[in-house]
Amino acid sequence: MSGEFPWQVSIQTKEKHFCSGSIISSWWILSAAHCFTNELPPDLYVAFGAADLESHQVEKKKLDRLILHEHFDSANMDNNIALVLLDSPIEFSEQKMPICLPFIHDLQTWKGCWVAGWGATVAGDKMKLTKRLKKMEMKLISKKQCSEWLPALTENMLCAGSAEGGKDACQGDRGGPLVCTYGDVMKWFALGIVSWGEGCGEKQHPGTYTFIFNYLEWIQAETAREGKPFIPQGLDNITISKRLLSSARKQPAPPASSLLLFFYVTILLVMIFKS
Repeated sequence: MSGEFPWQVSIQTKEKHFCSGSIISSWWILSAAHCFTNELPPDLYVAFGAADLESHQVEKKKLDRLILHEHFDSANMDNNIALVLLDSPIEFSEQKMPICLPFIHDLQTWKGCWVAGWGATVAGDKMKLTKRLKKMEMKLISKKQCSEWLPALTENMLCAGSAEGGKDACQGDRGGPLVCTYGDVMKWFALGIVSWGEGCGEKQHPGTYTFIFNYLEWIQAETAREGKPFIPQGLDNITISKRLLSSARKQPAPPASSLLLFFYVTILLVMIFKS
């Protein structure tokens, strides 16, 4: 459905989708480090604004800067996170708006999780990507349970899927967000980034995601260093723009978190005094 995942973007090269990402502000896209090399291809761009990549509503922007996590480990996929700075800001609408970042660590708090993407529906060397965004409802799996199935799991990863399999992201979906909500609110938060997995939907091999909560300070520091600091939800009342608040279309916002506000104000003050 158009506008259902307005934060989702397609990262493309040579007119072809190869990774996903999520809008977190008008300037910044959050994705996975393993989608990229250290050298930015000249034809790399981000497509957004429509669920169908062949739609006339699709907009495209070039990349100005790519930031891979300095401790990304391609062997075990730890710290699999990247930031993309666009060459010009996104003008938000119902079809294109940012996703909130998580402020609660406890996985039991989150519910109603979904993953979406333009990736393949089955694993294999001859995978066929889709032009229309597909979605799958996901269930978070405890780290204790997932560690029994996947001993390589680190503290920076989380799992989603099911013990029986059948629900998973697949090739081409990497870099996209795992979005969840909490309580009775219907505001969406990017809890994870599609990272790695064995096959697609295999039994006792759930999809593995980068746990975004562990990188909130990193996101703050890196975006500020580039001169376009990310302003998280909770600080909108002290910014000149309230458009950084993200919500699904026609859905109410959750109550403000005073703890979150204190946490981020502290981070910003520390960064200001250090600069």
